[in-house]
Amino acid sequence: MKLEEEVKLLREELKQTREALQKALKRIEELESLVKEKSKPSFVKEDVRSYHHKTGQKEAHEGVSRETPEKIDEVKKWDVKECPDCGTKLSKIQRKRRRYITDIEVKTINTENIICGRYCKTCDKIVEPKVTDALPNARFGLRLMFLVFALKLDSRVPSNKIVSILDSIFQIKISDGEIYGILKQLKTAFGDYYEELVKKIKEALVKNIDETSWRIDGKNYWLWNFINKEVALYVVNQRRSSKVPINILGNQEGKTIVSDRFGAYNELVKKSHCEQQICWSHILRDSKDLADHYREAKYIHKRLKYIYDKAKDGKKKDLLLHWIDLISLRSYKSSEVYKFVKSICRNHRDDLFRFVDNSEIDSTNNRAERGLRHAVVIRKISNGSRSKNGAEVTANLLSVLQTAKLQSNNPMNFMMDLLYKGK
Repeated sequence: MKLEEEVKLLREELKQTREALQKALKRIEELESLVKEKSKPSFVKEDVRSYHHKTGQKEAHEGVSRETPEKIDEVKKWDVKECPDCGTKLSKIQRKRRRYITDIEVKTINTENIICGRYCKTCDKIVEPKVTDALPNARFGLRLMFLVFALKLDSRVPSNKIVSILDSIFQIKISDGEIYGILKQLKTAFGDYYEELVKKIKEALVKNIDETSWRIDGKNYWLWNFINKEVALYVVNQRRSSKVPINILGNQEGKTIVSDRFGAYNELVKKSHCEQQICWSHILRDSKDLADHYREAKYIHKRLKYIYDKAKDGKKKDLLLHWIDLISLRSYKSSEVYKFVKSICRNHRDDLFRFVDNSEIDSTNNRAERGLRHAVVIRKISNGSRSKNGAEVTANLLSVLQTAKLQSNNPMNFMMDLLYKGK
């Protein structure tokens, strides 16, 4: 009897030991998998063992090859009469093939200009011809000045790097201060054209406006952008108020601005008598943010997305406004949601669908935001400007550069033509 009880106890202990062992093994597996996950950085992705799509050229895809250059500056003939491997004399030419190579020639040109002056009896003075290869009192030629312009403002290369590039490639010794001197000379040369851009943006029937922060000697300023399909105008000002666009644009009766619902533009509408189209990207972004925090805002975001899609599809304006009114008539518990609905559906009700009737008006302010992106990258690299004069140089030359990009496939040739016309 005692033996049977002892066997029973041993079996019970064995069962408990097995259960404990299984739990321990399971825990070890969990810990090992956890260690593996932690040992692998979050940015490391799992190996892709199977491809979702077939690689290579798609069916019916037309191949693209490099185009033959329009202008051939030099023709070289390459021939061999002995085999380079064994030295055997070769037969007559069996075939000819053409290979086009595009290269550059790095060459620094120093020109001595002999300027002849002749006396004019009528004017009673010595008359000299204008030198068209350089700006007045400029040490460097226009091509070099435009290279500095392109590196500094188009490619956003810091001035000390430009100094290094000119020295190492062209063996031209130039100081950091001369880089900014070149940009100032170009700003003066483009002065009349900048004023012309101000006039054109005033007269434009539709324009997009946006602003971003700028730094001058460590102090906060603002870079304003006025842009349409043909003109880009940049202005640096210490204010972010409505006075800046009002002073620049003046009376805008019969014209339309596209903006992001910033308060200064509402004041601009009142004082300049223009119409406003508010940006739908900002509306949907704000409504989505509200929907993430307030349950009742989910309906608003969903309805606004639907209404905007229908507006782009060409639905009638009266029906779109009716749907907006239905959102406005609902009651909302949250004050934040109520303020948003009041701003969009009541205060800006007439500014929502101007783009439906006029194809020249954008439904978003993306054009102005893209226009500021280039300046934002410059600001991040240079941290702004050291002086007000430097900020004006950047704004003026950036206006000329971005306008040239809007109007021409070759901005540098476009700007060179402007200077030559000025001469």
